[in-house]
Amino acid sequence: MMNQKVMEPWEHYIVGASIMTLGIAGTLINSIILYRNYLKDSNKYPNSLVSNLCLTNLGIIFFAFPLSGLASFKLEWIWGDEWCTYYGCVSLLFGFNIMITTMMLVLDIFLRFYFRNYELYKIRARRLMIAWGWIISIFWSLAPLFGWSRISYEPTYTSCTVDLMHPDKAYITYIISCFICCYLLPIGLMFFVRIKPNKDYQPVSSDIGKNYQVCSLIELLFSNKGKKFIYFKKRIVIIILLFIIEWSPYATIYLWPIFLDPNTIPISLAAAAPVFAKFSVVFTPLIFWNENDPEEEKTNE
Repeated sequence: MMNQKVMEPWEHYIVGASIMTLGIAGTLINSIILYRNYLKDSNKYPNSLVSNLCLTNLGIIFFAFPLSGLASFKLEWIWGDEWCTYYGCVSLLFGFNIMITTMMLVLDIFLRFYFRNYELYKIRARRLMIAWGWIISIFWSLAPLFGWSRISYEPTYTSCTVDLMHPDKAYITYIISCFICCYLLPIGLMFFVRIKPNKDYQPVSSDIGKNYQVCSLIELLFSNKGKKFIYFKKRIVIIILLFIIEWSPYATIYLWPIFLDPNTIPISLAAAAPVFAKFSVVFTPLIFWNENDPEEEKTNE
């Protein structure tokens, strides 16, 4: 709370307007994607991971955005300590699930593209991925309520998260564990998906599988499935960059108290972190706009 007076009112208003704008845009984008998945493309199986991502985005928009957005316009948290705890837990729950689901979507794309047998059990695999993601998210979001760190106000005093201002042993172990499981692990897996196939895997598509390693570069570039392969590789890079941009500010302020005085956290960084994290409800689902299983009828599964 020491940094509350550092921010000017107009800075709070910008943060509040950004949160509200992202909330409206996120509601429209995620609703449209759900519509496209389940109604417009009803002849194809919707990707349940994409649906889970959209529903998670809508969850944090409806249950968290209004509290922090209105608090920014009021220049301080106006909802009391109990709602602060609620907001912190809900934000952690949906935030962790967005990060984990993004990782699972990348893994799903990789498995579909490189392993033909994945088509036989991908529906079950996606359900297991979703269940595992929610189990992990629930665990990490409820841990502060049971003594593994705690929820308190952020330096801007307009939102709440894990208590940054008291970096005791519980805080340090909690943050390091979350950092490894929910930040480093997704980034590491996405880098693996992007880099590993170049060395050890052949695509299941026949025209790419025959020519990828025997240097038929022209066919790789201009065949339909060759273009899909190149698009797959480029899209992974975009997902990695978005993930780092959206979640690194929060990762930085969480790690800051472990190494430095928490009172020295730059107020601009503290204000930017929740806004950048909320970008994920708009930009990440756009990457998976057309993620229904293409050219695949329901009867084939």
